[in-house]
Amino acid sequence: KSQYTYENVAISSGGRLALTRLVSTLGRVNVGHFIPDYTAYEELLDAFGTFVPIPIPLKPERGYAFDVRELEEQILSFGLSAVLLSNPCNPTGKLIAGGALNSWVGTARKLSCNLIIDEFYSHYIYSNAHLSVSAAQYVDDVNSDPVVLIDGLTKNWRYPGFRISWTVAPKEIIDGIASAGSFLDGGAARPMQLAALSLVKPEIADREARAIQQAFSKKRALLVRGLSDMGISVTPEPEGGFYCWGDLSFLPEELNNGWKLFSRALEVGVIIVPGTFFDINPGHRRGGHKSRFESFARFSFGPPEAELELGIEKLRSLLNRG
Repeated sequence: KSQYTYENVAISSGGRLALTRLVSTLGRVNVGHFIPDYTAYEELLDAFGTFVPIPIPLKPERGYAFDVRELEEQILSFGLSAVLLSNPCNPTGKLIAGGALNSWVGTARKLSCNLIIDEFYSHYIYSNAHLSVSAAQYVDDVNSDPVVLIDGLTKNWRYPGFRISWTVAPKEIIDGIASAGSFLDGGAARPMQLAALSLVKPEIADREARAIQQAFSKKRALLVRGLSDMGISVTPEPEGGFYCWGDLSFLPEELNNGWKLFSRALEVGVIIVPGTFFDINPGHRRGGHKSRFESFARFSFGPPEAELELGIEKLRSLLNRG
């Protein structure tokens, strides 16, 4: 019903800095965060000592599903003032879109809980129903709906060294972020901002999204098939992003753990990420428990297709010789 203006946008030098500004702005609040999710959130939620992180575990046996009724229950039960998530999720590729995303925004509105969504992978969508996905579509009042969106050129435009990101939020939050930026980092370099202008036009963004989906859909299918053939379960298959979240439980004992496979894969020139990195535990408040993701690893289909095929072949040969 309303429209975003310049008063609803803050420009930062990259996504991590955008999140850092936000953390320094919201004050001491209970923040719900999902497990598994993006590794950098662990340091973020512990950096300032202002956020009180409340973990929300997602269950592999349910395909990491989490519905709006559960969201409302968590907000009310733990007094959450904010919920932080990546959408699509890094590492699982789980996507909240359409009516489900509308319901999440509606719940945030009803309960006055800030919904902080990292949308850096929002062009990497593998559904014919969506070119890209953003919670902005379901915001009614840009200055009262507590929805904070963060995006940038790193992933969706494929410029990882072009440190320009943006935060879109109610004016009151943007004022705080701008104030924080003035002493934290001084703002993004003006030449970089000017250079970004031609890239963020809607027609350019849509063209990039189509190109991404055409190229990455093929690589996604290639990696999912390759991992499945090796006995690495990818459940659910990624709906977004460019990662496969692989369950290693069915591999031989010497390789059925994220760290074991990581070490052995290095020997043949392949890098994966052990699943324990995504068991977000700020300040190690949950102690030295055994991670629920010991038997998982994240595999990327971001590299060029030829490199991806080579990586799959090297992993296959490693598994064959044990």
